[in-house]
Amino acid sequence: MVALARGEGSYQSTRDGKTFVWNNHPNSGDVATWSGGRDTAGYAHGFGLLVWYTKEPGIDKPQLYARYWGRMVDGKLEGPVNVHAKRKTDHAIFIDGTRVTGWTAGTAPTRATARWSMMVAKRRTTAEREPESPATGPVDQSIEAGDQRADDTGQRAESGESSQDLYTERWPKIDIDDSLRLLAFPPRSLRPR
Repeated sequence: MVALARGEGSYQSTRDGKTFVWNNHPNSGDVATWSGGRDTAGYAHGFGLLVWYTKEPGIDKPQLYARYWGRMVDGKLEGPVNVHAKRKTDHAIFIDGTRVTGWTAGTAPTRATARWSMMVAKRRTTAEREPESPATGPVDQSIEAGDQRADDTGQRAESGESSQDLYTERWPKIDIDDSLRLLAFPPRSLRPR
């Protein structure tokens, strides 16, 4: 198992060792297979079949736990997912590898994708409105001598900008990659004050 734990779960390699998948509740003896594609970093990506096997006490060979059919993003289930276990088929919606709805009997209906899209949009707007945690503490104000420039008030300012700097200057939130955001917005010295 790969020690890239995030929260409760962790990534683990599939049985063939070629793909990483997210395991929300890892146990020793868990084995997975993935029949879909993978991204350049080796994480499960796209639609496919994820099969989990668990090792039962007293049994040498891992036993079939469940088959999950759905979409993977960065090795995590995302969107409507069908599960086949114990001769039953159920479906639920996953966001970032976590199940956010209860299991419902039958395969996922076509409207489940629209429901998932609405849930993702709702989570994004909720996350944008939440204030920063007071436990994060103040931002480090130290400035390195080689990374300074004078702004229009004559004071020294940090020239190494991040995408977070753009948010604090009341720029509109655009859902693009941080590297593109830094290229698309003008440098701080050219922004109106």
